[in-house]
Amino acid sequence: MYFKRRQVMKRVLICFSVVVMAWPGNRVMAQTVEKSSGVVKMTMKKKEEETRASEFSAPTSIRMQKKTAVEEPAGTGEFSWITPVQSTVRTSESTYQVKATVNSFENISFVNVFVNGEFVKNIMPPANNIKQMVIDEPMELSVGPNQMDFTAVTVSGKKIESKLIIDYDISIATYYALVIAVQDYDDPEINDLKQPIKDATRFIDIISSQYNFDRENIDFMKNPTRADIIGKLLQMRNRVTPEDNLLIYYAGHGWWDEEMKTGYWFPKDASRDNPVDWLPNTDLTNYLSVLKTKHTLLISDACFSGGIFESRAAFNNVRSVEKLYKVPSRKAMTSGALNEVPDESVFIEYLIKRLAENNKKYLPGVELYSSMREAVENNSKNEPQYGTIQGVGDEGGDFIFIRRN
Repeated sequence: MYFKRRQVMKRVLICFSVVVMAWPGNRVMAQTVEKSSGVVKMTMKKKEEETRASEFSAPTSIRMQKKTAVEEPAGTGEFSWITPVQSTVRTSESTYQVKATVNSFENISFVNVFVNGEFVKNIMPPANNIKQMVIDEPMELSVGPNQMDFTAVTVSGKKIESKLIIDYDISIATYYALVIAVQDYDDPEINDLKQPIKDATRFIDIISSQYNFDRENIDFMKNPTRADIIGKLLQMRNRVTPEDNLLIYYAGHGWWDEEMKTGYWFPKDASRDNPVDWLPNTDLTNYLSVLKTKHTLLISDACFSGGIFESRAAFNNVRSVEKLYKVPSRKAMTSGALNEVPDESVFIEYLIKRLAENNKKYLPGVELYSSMREAVENNSKNEPQYGTIQGVGDEGGDFIFIRRN
């Protein structure tokens, strides 16, 4: 029994020893085989180390997110226009005030201005380190479209551009007419006339149908009193503006006081022996001086009508319509000088005839006068006059008749 137990224990120990010795033995055999073949291979331990090392040495694949480049704001800045509010505008004024704010993403060096392709001016900012500047400039215009190019240049040479078209069209100006015709007088000592109302009606027809006088802007006073005329002149003060044009036409009796060196119009209620209701030229010129129009033209077809002038000199030189319209004028055209004129007026006949025959778009008052002066002189005893009304705001321009299209 004892013997059997020992044998069993011995077998167990032998089996355990075999198992324990088997693993290192395999390693030795592997190495021996490797050496015998002449090929050196890694041991299992070396493979494990290499595997761990490869985890760190192999390239790492990282998922990239799609990126976009940082973009600068569109453009480099802009013009914000105050006047004009639109890129295209029409005006009857020869000078137009443009006003805008220039906003830039970097400092502005200067602004260049070109008109119809020609360099006009250079506008500098008030300081060297501003990104916003105000343009407030008067621009001189030529008749017709004026294309204006504004270019702001930044410190790095970038450009901010803007364009305007300002159409200088004097035909859009408002034309008023005050037409006064007196032929029936209250005082039997003053001879009535036959033609003034008829002549004035024909004059209104020609200027309203062929020229830029709308009917609603024409006041026709038939046989007015002195108070009527003064009242109408007062109304005109509140009606016309510095951009408007006014034509005053008078047909009726007139008088020249040699001692006082004053001329008069005779309204309907004038009395031959009492000048209280006469309308002196001095009163007329006083009202003309406060009528703030662009141009005023007085046409007087009356006896002694030349007395309105302190100076009768007409233009000696011909200038362009553009220059004549640009500056204010206060001119008068009269049927004669200091003499009587007949009831049937040669002056009004040729005045209407020349207006009807004219085919020019723009007809200056001095040119109209020149076209009829010789005809009036050759067919009457009168010498018509054209010149400046002194002391009422004339600056050298002229009244321009504008023919309708």
